[in-house]
Amino acid sequence: MEKITVHLDAFEGPLDLLYHLIEKNEIDIYDIPISSLAQQYIEYIENAENKNMESMSEFLIMASTLLEIKSKMLLPSKKDEKALEEEVDPREELVKKLVEYKKFKNITEDFKKYEQEASQVLYKKNEEMEKLFEDIETDESLEDFLSGVTLNDIFKAFQEVIKRQDTKVDKVRSSFKSVERDLYTIDEKINYIKDMLFITPKIVFKSIFRQGARKLEIVVTFLALLELIKMKEVLISQHQPFGDIIITKNNGSDLNET
Repeated sequence: MEKITVHLDAFEGPLDLLYHLIEKNEIDIYDIPISSLAQQYIEYIENAENKNMESMSEFLIMASTLLEIKSKMLLPSKKDEKALEEEVDPREELVKKLVEYKKFKNITEDFKKYEQEASQVLYKKNEEMEKLFEDIETDESLEDFLSGVTLNDIFKAFQEVIKRQDTKVDKVRSSFKSVERDLYTIDEKINYIKDMLFITPKIVFKSIFRQGARKLEIVVTFLALLELIKMKEVLISQHQPFGDIIITKNNGSDLNET
């Protein structure tokens, strides 16, 4: 084997180095030629740079394990047939560890691939929400419709709703696909909020978000509320710091019309 310089910190541990040698030499993981593999493994360690005991201790333990397996395999086999049947392959435990390691390594590689793909995706900001915020902030006549509350307060309350909904999601069940309605319009949610205010002229902010609603529906509902504020059809108030944000029907608007 040609002499090479090895950085042991390039490997995540002794099993990683061992698995690298198995792949490099195209070895059947269930039929490891332990003698040649042990030799290559030890040569890698001998050629490694920065030989400090702290970083090499685990690799040395694996080297001694390989030598122990090698010595067991060199022992003469028992001639008794029953003994042969009960004899355990000295490599069995190592093979189990390598098979398990291979599974986790493959999963890790998949995650790295997904992370790389995600890093190349640019998410467009919600221009509609930004436009509504800008319209409300620049319209001085809307100040009378925001009593003791700012747009920032409303947005923070919206973020709390999103956060609370995320904690309720069953991560396991949500990984299974299901057929459900996932399209909501702002006009539809405007009418939904109007109907709520027709029944109860004063409602708490978080009550406009349907229980069990998905994130998309929550966002569209929030946009509908911003649109109602812009149209001066609702009054928003907060009577005490960190208290509930209250949505009230503006009696001077055409809120009853749908």
